[in-house]
Amino acid sequence: MTPGFPDEGYQLDIAPEGVRLVASTELGTFRARQTLEQIRLQADDSCMVPSLHIEDAPAFPVRGVLLDISRGRVPRPERLARTIRRLAALKINHVQLYFEHPFRFAFDPAIAGEDAYTPSDLRRLDALCRSLHVELVPCFTCFGHLGRLLSLPPYRPLAEVEFPAPDWASATFLQRLHGATINPDAPGTLPLLERLLGEFLPCFSSPHFNLCGDETYELGAHLGPSPASSALAALYARHVRHIAEIAARHGKTVLLWGDILHKHPEAIPHLPEDATILDWAYFPTNDFDRCHIFADAGRPFLTCPSTRGFGTLFNRVDEAALVLRCQTDAALRHGARGLLVTDWGDFGHFNLPATSLHPLALGAALAWNPDTTDAAFDDAFSVLFHPAELAREAGRFPSRLSASPFFPVHPRLAPADQTPLPPETLANDLIDRAETLAEDFAAAPLGPYLDGTERRELWLAADCLAFAGMLDNPTSTASELRSALDAIESLYAPLWHAESLPAGLADIQSRIFSPLRAKCVCDSRPGGVD
Repeated sequence: MTPGFPDEGYQLDIAPEGVRLVASTELGTFRARQTLEQIRLQADDSCMVPSLHIEDAPAFPVRGVLLDISRGRVPRPERLARTIRRLAALKINHVQLYFEHPFRFAFDPAIAGEDAYTPSDLRRLDALCRSLHVELVPCFTCFGHLGRLLSLPPYRPLAEVEFPAPDWASATFLQRLHGATINPDAPGTLPLLERLLGEFLPCFSSPHFNLCGDETYELGAHLGPSPASSALAALYARHVRHIAEIAARHGKTVLLWGDILHKHPEAIPHLPEDATILDWAYFPTNDFDRCHIFADAGRPFLTCPSTRGFGTLFNRVDEAALVLRCQTDAALRHGARGLLVTDWGDFGHFNLPATSLHPLALGAALAWNPDTTDAAFDDAFSVLFHPAELAREAGRFPSRLSASPFFPVHPRLAPADQTPLPPETLANDLIDRAETLAEDFAAAPLGPYLDGTERRELWLAADCLAFAGMLDNPTSTASELRSALDAIESLYAPLWHAESLPAGLADIQSRIFSPLRAKCVCDSRPGGVD
């Protein structure tokens, strides 16, 4: 090892006489070996790699990914381990698993529901991450998004407002968003959080903890009908400090989302001094420079883009790429410590995991080297995963089609313009394009970072786009729709079981497939049943 390089920096020389790695730290050597392996994988002949000289170091110290494991899809531990290995190969060094409830608490196993991780599951993942130089940061929502916990009878009195359904299982996806904010002033709130975090946090070696704190829709409802903004800011900051004190007893400093702080910026000076803010913005129309308020306040922060897979059949890949670049640029200009790319699965997590691969990999590339071009990235992605243009094309389908199965779930996810697509010839063209895309995914060679399950997911996602086109096409008969839906559901269930624990599939079947099936059966078009 040679002094003078940053911790993760290195020099790599490949010449006919051999390979030379130079770094100041073991971590730098590890990064150099990762680059060498990617060069080997991308070489036309795996026995021959090009001569080159590289001097390299990351643009950001934190290059993170957050995976949603709480909205229905709880990944099988072995699949999650595979995902983490692949993220580490892309030089991601910070991973969060978003927990609302699926952890098997000893004091009350009912909190988790059927699908959950045990402490030993998390400790094994934590050990794997350490071996790959990845920090597995605990993440458990401690303020909003506590709907499952607050739907349980022992904890209902702790909610700011009553959970709006008899229980979690019978609640619609929309109902699960309400009655989900805990009342910081309720006598049992802090003792409950002490017990939750007392079991959860020791499973992780990371010195950090994401308490979340986002979308506290009913914040301060117990204060009366119209509490002052200053009162809400004080309430919010006080609860964050209390959670930070609990975390500190476990040797951890806190991270939290920044959306409520934008709404109540007067809370910022009253946060713990070492708290890190996670400033999320997921759409091209967002103000990416708003993170300056955290820089101006001297607060450490990360910018947080999205893979744009939630509420859609296939990620809006071009949109995600634009937001990733905007958030990277904002991080550079305002002094963020790095990026945290989020991959969400709102409303049952119907979206298939493999459809997020392109934006996840692009986020990793930009966090290491913001000068990465689309062309260079797509070339490398196409070798390591699958042809990048297939993902870009799938993400360009009209949002009316890509969101179509979600209309019965949440109308807000539907496009603002509900006008039918142009003439049926265009609808037919879209169906043909989606069917061809499915065939192209099915025929695509497996890259070293893609497996057969993920290729089938990409193929099925394109088939779903074709089905959405059929739904929108008045010439499709009800019998054709039923047949297509049967084929999709017969493929979807095995893929779910291959990737994820089983219980969440019931929500998908009852809240997405069943409404679609009813639409097919009751359709008055030819072949339908009135």
